[in-house]
Amino acid sequence: MSNRQISNLSSALRGVHLASTNGLEQQQVPTYQQQQQYQQQQQQYQAQAQAEAQSQAQQHQINEQHMFNINNNAIPNAHEQQINNNFPNQTTESESRIAAFFKTTPLEGFTLFSHRSAPNGFKVAIVLSELNLEYNSIFLDFNKGEQRAPEFVSINPNARVPALIDHGSNVSLWESGAIILYLVEKYTKEYGYCPIFSNDVTEKTQIISWIFFQTSGHAPMIGQALHFKYFHQQHIPSAISRYVDEVRRVYGVLEMNLAEKREALIMELDVENAAAYSSGTTPLSQSKFFDYPIWLVGEHITVADLSFLPWNNVVDRIGIDIKLEFPECYKWTKNMMRRPNVIKALRGDH
Repeated sequence: MSNRQISNLSSALRGVHLASTNGLEQQQVPTYQQQQQYQQQQQQYQAQAQAEAQSQAQQHQINEQHMFNINNNAIPNAHEQQINNNFPNQTTESESRIAAFFKTTPLEGFTLFSHRSAPNGFKVAIVLSELNLEYNSIFLDFNKGEQRAPEFVSINPNARVPALIDHGSNVSLWESGAIILYLVEKYTKEYGYCPIFSNDVTEKTQIISWIFFQTSGHAPMIGQALHFKYFHQQHIPSAISRYVDEVRRVYGVLEMNLAEKREALIMELDVENAAAYSSGTTPLSQSKFFDYPIWLVGEHITVADLSFLPWNNVVDRIGIDIKLEFPECYKWTKNMMRRPNVIKALRGDH
């Protein structure tokens, strides 16, 4: 697998990239001086965004048009480039590329509104890719205020990413957990079975529980830890410690579940050595199944696992060494990172 950077998960996380097949790459934790530089950069971005938002509002009152510019600093994907080509004379200062897109939306497939700094957007992209669904990504430029475009707010009142349009069904959704459940339920209804979900009632409820755990406890805690470590105007050690400790607690929950499944699998498959493992005379690490892939629910990968992946890939930025502290979570993440569809999604190729 290439070591080139796949996605810029935030302005402070430019050094984060996908792991090699030999394991997750370890990143150096920035110094306090670097953190201050990140904070100053973020303040500049915020001030620029506020100024641009005020300018846009004034222009809207004058001519009832939307003042959003195309993001010239980002490399557009193929679909974004096609949008620009389709509206060469209309995508002007008085009309954003978002407005241009909504004037002539596709008749089929999916459009994912995301951001190159948004793990939650890549989480949805991974699910779309794993299901081999046709989709295109539009990476919004927050500095240009594209997330506040009225057309986008009409499908996502929270004005955040991700959001998804299912053009074939004329359905729009927002919030990553809701989008993921919609996709797997729709796939199941159409084909009778979804390879990353389950038809078993017990497994389905467990999958949904893990998804809610990820969206309510995993991602927000990492996000808060990143904010106070890199972006907050003041350096508050107690706030950083509070959120980093909570992230560790969350990974402790994951580690315990995965470790229990690891033990059960070894005892089931490594029958000839089961007695030695039970008595403690031989450690489980000696089993040939010690690195065998295990998953949160059932015996195959599901959206319960995939939902955690993009955030697992940035947790080292808050000082947590997942390989050292949570070895089962490390192996679990590494196995997911090697999947071709995951690699494709995290590259932002759509």
